[in-house]
Amino acid sequence: LGIRDLSWLSMKKFLGNRGVKEQIINFDASQITPETKKKIDNLLSSKSKSFQQEVIYRVSVAAAPLAAWVKANLQYASVTEKIQPLQDELHVAEEELKASQQILEGYKEELRDIDVTVTQLKAEFGEKTRDAEILKERFEKADLRLKSAQTLLEKLGDEETRWKATALQLRNQIEQLGTETLFASAFMIYLSKTCEDVRNDYIMKWLNIIQKKSKY
Repeated sequence: LGIRDLSWLSMKKFLGNRGVKEQIINFDASQITPETKKKIDNLLSSKSKSFQQEVIYRVSVAAAPLAAWVKANLQYASVTEKIQPLQDELHVAEEELKASQQILEGYKEELRDIDVTVTQLKAEFGEKTRDAEILKERFEKADLRLKSAQTLLEKLGDEETRWKATALQLRNQIEQLGTETLFASAFMIYLSKTCEDVRNDYIMKWLNIIQKKSKY
């Protein structure tokens, strides 16, 4: 409490001050330094009878509770001194926990960003997959059309061969049509009333003439 003079007269004066009760009630025993605690221990040891309750009551009834308060604060300071290393460790642990929580929050934020990115990628993948399915379907249709066109071309190729053969045959028939018409006309005019032997003889002659003409 900031009192350096520990004499009885000084204590009586201190106890008579206004606000001393509030000072005593609001006193923080954790602020007692090891040096101050040592001085108080020495004082209690050297004047142990002065702090005995029956002795104090004979001198001052009001001082007895104050003496008990001093002893209680001294015990509290002793306990505080013993647990101070644990409190220091606790403080360090709390600081480390705070730092770890901050790191954890950072990781959580990164994880949320990753979740958003994964969701976007899934959506893009789904869209690309749908596009791929559409392209696949279009490709299959185009391939089917191409195969149908190839089949049709093959059929048309066969038809072209048959058309060419038929056209050649018709061309030959057309080329021979004049000769056959002349041959039939000659047969009707000159051989219709002759016997079979004469017909065959003339027919052979005419065929020889036609063959000779066709060579030129």
